[in-house]
Parts: sequence; structure tokens; C-alpha cells
Amino acid sequence: MMRRTILFSAAVVLPLLSGAQHKNVYFHQNDGITRVSSTENIDSIGISKDQSAASFHFEGKRSVSYNLGMLDSITFNKTIPGASAFPAASDFKRTVSDTAEPDYSNVPEPKPSTDDSDFIENFTVKNNIKFTFNGNSVTVSGSVNGVTVKTSGAHVTVLSTKGKMRYLLEGTTSDGSFKVITEEGDADNKKFCLTLNGVNITNPKGPAINIQSGKSVYLLLNKNTVNTLCDGATYSTSASEDQKGTIFSEGQLLISGSGTLNITSLGGHGICSDDYIRLRANTGKISITSFKDGFNTKDKFIMYGGDITINSSKDGVSVRRGPFCLYGGSLDMTCADDGIVSDYTNADTANVTIEGGYARIYTTGSKGHAIATTGALIMKGGAVSATVTGNASKCFNVWNGISIQGGTALLKASGEPMYDEEEKEFSSSACIRSRKNLTVSGGTLSLLNTGNGGKGINTELLTDISGGTVTVVSEGDDYAADGISIRSRALDTRSLAVSGTPSVNLSAAKVSLSTIDGMDVSGGSIITYSTGSRANALNVKGTLKQSGGLIMYGLSE
Repeated sequence: MMRRTILFSAAVVLPLLSGAQHKNVYFHQNDGITRVSSTENIDSIGISKDQSAASFHFEGKRSVSYNLGMLDSITFNKTIPGASAFPAASDFKRTVSDTAEPDYSNVPEPKPSTDDSDFIENFTVKNNIKFTFNGNSVTVSGSVNGVTVKTSGAHVTVLSTKGKMRYLLEGTTSDGSFKVITEEGDADNKKFCLTLNGVNITNPKGPAINIQSGKSVYLLLNKNTVNTLCDGATYSTSASEDQKGTIFSEGQLLISGSGTLNITSLGGHGICSDDYIRLRANTGKISITSFKDGFNTKDKFIMYGGDITINSSKDGVSVRRGPFCLYGGSLDMTCADDGIVSDYTNADTANVTIEGGYARIYTTGSKGHAIATTGALIMKGGAVSATVTGNASKCFNVWNGISIQGGTALLKASGEPMYDEEEKEFSSSACIRSRKNLTVSGGTLSLLNTGNGGKGINTELLTDISGGTVTVVSEGDDYAADGISIRSRALDTRSLAVSGTPSVNLSAAKVSLSTIDGMDVSGGSIITYSTGSRANALNVKGTLKQSGGLIMYGLSE
């Protein structure tokens, strides 16, 4: 294909555009993309004073500004195969709306070192006791010195000073429970394996499983078994011990095994640890319907595998003072409150890390965020599909900065603004809300906000995009009520920097891109449209600097 070197002189180019022999103009970009437009649609061109950029104006509606380092050449021909038209706002909406469930991959679980106590492979069982529940009674098979078993009907209490224990549960009871209390002895003696082997326990007055031990518990779901646990709507109070969920443990819960676990929580959390929870790569299917949180843990939540389904009246997974880490498996959550929470108050111990696996999150309550953390959100891989419908709800609500380095995020918000009693101001819905910086260096972001006054991306400080594909559609109108005015935006940020080779596609009913302290474009592609006839697609306060890339803006239906 013959290309003509661009000599950006209006006196030269305008006659070429008006020539009848030239029906199309082709823009050959240095990223390998060729764009085409009819010469009849180009009203005029402009050259910057320093001759570093050329702008083309289309039908009095849209303008594209090319830095000459981005545009290799233009040619005038009837047809060049492979060329594509400049996209319209409807193309962005179609991209977001038609995106199917994203593909994802798992990060392989590290092989256990010999001294890693999180792995059941490093735990040796020397003593076994089996508990078979049968209606209002339980049969105990096996006895071990140092282990005392007490039963009251189908309610079991184990007091142990013995190490290397396995407790195996099977059978069915509608009025029973299993409690383990580890007493004095070596710290390693408090670790044990709890194996569920086709057990069905309902405790009308408290947890189905209550572990009063501050050390590791290996919760093993035996292969080809279905295990069902349910707590009571009200718990019998105890001044000497916590009781917080259908499964409660004072220590670490290390879950593995390919069996199935079904949990119903009528009065507490589904699975709760006052230490941390880890799901191994070989974890099977876990289904939780919970009055409170699905998973609630104190120090951290680590997931390498499992097929997890959560229906919660509160949060899906809540980490009270530590990180949430997703490396593999799938989380499918429907929650009235937040989906994933890492720390409510202390940014020093909180963060959300997603490197593999898949999280599908649907929240319904006001201020019900899909992912919320006082720390940072770091996404290197995996996939997140989030839909939030409550007023002032956000898909990502992050206090200490967001870094998207890879993976896929499909985020949808639809709520209206509401007054936030905690922050003493009105808050609107957003797909991404960062109280500090947002950096995107890779991955694919597809965002849709249909709420009035809603934001696609709302960043208090810098939005820095150097890679990946970012598509944002904000369909709602500006919000005005009770003397309050909240603007709808696709991208609302203090300052914007775009470098490298990212693709940034924005569309809004009103202003699409808005900055306070300017915009610096040294590479990539920014296309920002308004679908409202009287709106200005690009509202840059501060300095707009373009030393590379392209910027296209204006009205597009």
C-alpha cells in the first residue's frame, strides 16, 4: 500500500479533501490501526502553533487531534482493506453491554514447604475419633488418652490436650452440635483435622460447629460427600466464648477437599474465624445462605480454589482487619451490603489483591459496594464481574489507591445519589471510586453507569493510564434535587495522564471527561463523546498537553 508523507499545510490538504477524485481519507496510525472517513464529513483541519499536532473536524460535531508522532501518514483512496471508521458512542455501549462472563485463569497454588503449617500435607494424624449423628443421639467410635468426649443428646463437646487428632463427622441430626475445646498442652497439640464425611447438623440454639481453639484447624471435605450445616436464629449466650456463625473457629480455618458443603446461617455468619481463612486449590463446592456475612474473618482471607456461592443479608466476604487475596476458584455472591470488604478502619493492614480466579458480585443495598477497602486494590489477573443497584453504591470503593495491572473487570452501577451520614455529603453511584490515585497499566475495564449523577470513574487525585483497554459509558443525566447538583461523568478526575499504548473510550449523556488540574497525553488513544446535543464532551480545567497519541471528542449518537 502506497502511503503519502503528511505535509500538514492547510493550503495543501484542504484542496485534496475537496477534490472529487478522493472519496475517503485514511489515517494511518503508528499503532497499526488505520481509520477512514469520507472526505465529505471533514469540515476543516487545524495545525498547532508548534506544528506538533493536527486536528480534523467532522461535520461540526467531532474533532480528532493527532500528535504527529502518532499519525504516520494520510492517504486518499477509494478503498483500503482493513480500515475502520472512527467509533461512535453506541459502539462503546455495545462493547460493555455485550460483554459475556469474562474468562479467567487461576494462579497455581505454591507447593508447600516442609515448615508451612497451612498445608494439611505437613500435618500427621495419629489419633482418630468418629462421631456418627443419628437423630437425637450420637455414636462415638474410638477413644484417646487426653481427649474427653461429653454428649447431651446429639450435642457433642470435646476437651482435648492431645495432638495429631482427626475428628470425623457423619450422620444426621436436627438438634445437635459439635464443639472442640483444646486445653493446656504444647501449641502444636491444639492443631487438629476436622473431616466432614456426609454430615447434616442443625443446631437450633447456636453454631453447628464451634471450635474453641486458637490454632490451625484443617477442615477437610471428603470426596464425593455432601455436608449440610445450619445454626439457630438465636444463640444461647455464653460469657466465656464467642459464637459467631454456623461454623466458628477461634483459630485458622484451612479448608480443603473436593466434597460439597452447604451452609445456612439463620442467626450469625456462615463461616467465621477470629484468625484467618484459607481455601486450598482442591476445595470443592461451598454454598452459603447467611443472615450475616457469608465469610467473616479477622486477619486475612486467602483463596486458591473452590466453587463458592454466597447469598448474604450482609457482606459476602468480610475481613475485619486484614487483606483479601484471590488467586483462584470462583466466588458468586449476592449481598444486601458489600460483596468483598477488607478492613473497616485501618488502611495499614487492609488491601484487596486479585491475581487469578473469578468474583461475580451483585449487591442491592444503598451504599452496597462490590469491593470496599480502606487500603489499596491491586488487580494483576483474574476477573471481576460486579453489578450494584443501590443508591450511592459503587463497584470498587477504595481509600488508598487502585492499581489495575491485568485481568478483566466488568462493572455496572445504577443507583441514584443519596446523603451520606458518615461523610456528611451527598454521594453518587460509581463503577470505580478511588480516594487517591487510579493507575491502569494493563487489563480490560468495561464500565457502565445508568444512574443519574453517576460516575464511571471518579478519582480524587491522579488517573494514570499507560496500558490496557478502558471503556466507560455513563448514561444518566445530571442530578438535581433539594438544591443539590451532581454531575454525571464517564471519567471525573483531578488530573489525567495517558501514555504508552492504551485505548480509552468514554461516553456520557453530558460531559464525558472532566479534570480539575489538567490532562497530559503522551501516547495511546482517548475517544470521549457526549450523547447530549448541548453538552461538551471534554471539560479540561488546567493545562491540556498533548505530546503524543490522539484525542477525539465531541457529539456522537
